Amino acid sequence: MRAIFLFLALTFPSLLLAAPSKTLRCVTTHYPPFTIYDEKADTFTGLDIDYIKFIEKNLNLKIDVVHLPWARVKKEMELGYYDCYFSLANYKERTEYLDFTSEPLHTTKFGLFTLNEDNLLIDDLSKAAIAMLRGVILPKIIAKKYSLDENNLLRSLSTKDTFELLEKNRVEYAITNYQAGLWYSKEYKNVSARQLNEFTFPTYIAFKRGVIDTKLVDEQIKRFKAQTQ
Repeated sequence: MRAIFLFLALTFPSLLLAAPSKTLRCVTTHYPPFTIYDEKADTFTGLDIDYIKFIEKNLNLKIDVVHLPWARVKKEMELGYYDCYFSLANYKERTEYLDFTSEPLHTTKFGLFTLNEDNLLIDDLSKAAIAMLRGVILPKIIAKKYSLDENNLLRSLSTKDTFELLEKNRVEYAITNYQAGLWYSKEYKNVSARQLNEFTFPTYIAFKRGVIDTKLVDEQIKRFKAQTQ
């Protein structure tokens, strides 16, 4: 009998990593429409939450989702207190302490938002005041296309703050995830949007090193996509 258990342990190590020896504490932030956090009810909805529930069920895990402001999420990734993070862009510096899935939860693009629809026709934004969320890297291809200088960007602490700066006319434009921007802009009047097609923006689940075999999670993400397409 011992020989059988030893054989299974050597042959299927990834299954051992997926065993529910403890609850996984996974961090996310309010990122509608993919992750929508209801602060009053302390509940989560959205496409990415559906992914998490699917993974939890099929890998026999228990996952507690924790909401943190984006600025705090960035700090926690380096500290290693939590087990995983989503929806997260895969930047090289983050791979030093996190294991990313290969399969993204979703792939979107950036969007340009303004209160003056005519401003969307302008491609040279070198002299424009633009708000963008702190900690989100401005893709070089977008910066080059629209003559953007990182030093001229007004960095905000949240996407909501970004749109408040736009509403108060402290900036002429806001740049953020296109789908998230459409969701936030519903609260404001006369916001026009343009999708920036030069760059795609995939987001993933990332785990603290050694928590789980990410290949197992990749398979569940693929299965979920196949069922919902």
